[in-house]
Amino acid sequence: MLHSGMKIVKYSSRHTKIYTNASALFHMKNEFDRTSRNGPKVFVSEYAVNNDKGGDAGNGSLLASLAEAAFLTGLEKNSWNPDAIVFNSWQQYGTPSYWMQTYFRESSGSAIHPVTISSSYFDLLAASAITWQDNEDIFLRVKIVNFGPSAVNLTISSSGLQAGVNAAKSTVTVLTSSNLLDENSFSEPNKVVPVTRELLNAAQEMQFLLLPFSLTSFDLAMF
Repeated sequence: MLHSGMKIVKYSSRHTKIYTNASALFHMKNEFDRTSRNGPKVFVSEYAVNNDKGGDAGNGSLLASLAEAAFLTGLEKNSWNPDAIVFNSWQQYGTPSYWMQTYFRESSGSAIHPVTISSSYFDLLAASAITWQDNEDIFLRVKIVNFGPSAVNLTISSSGLQAGVNAAKSTVTVLTSSNLLDENSFSEPNKVVPVTRELLNAAQEMQFLLLPFSLTSFDLAMF
């Protein structure tokens, strides 16, 4: 389904570029769920929230990054490195979209894992889950976008894990800001950046309060 203000450029059945506003891109989170797994692969070579036709990207806002994150949960596999960096001859900073993409850097080569998220605000959420590992541990990473103006209470249930959850090594990382249109700049390079803390209540089933307009990543370490 195409949304007003959306620009989709297709070079072939496998090569697609998507540029649109934040709301339209968020609602594309399930765009490829019905794509045949037996036909040609879909390659989205470029995607972005932009300012065409009254868009709301600004110079790289929190709103844009949340919509892009929701869209990526529907793709999950992305093998390129983030490059949304602004610089001059002596300064640099990452936009919120740069920081958003760091949540997906372990997606290449990872396994998608089923999880159940229970919430009455589900239409304003986008989520995905993968298992990945570093040099020491295996993690279940659950990423959730809250694209609404209210905090959301939810329950996360993960099934089929081959091991228990090690709360001592589990963390939660949140990308948000007090203003939906906040951007980073040379004067405030860290205005919108992820904040990571311990997740001491980490478990196969747990409750959590999502902040309004936020991207939250739960990294549950396995025993």
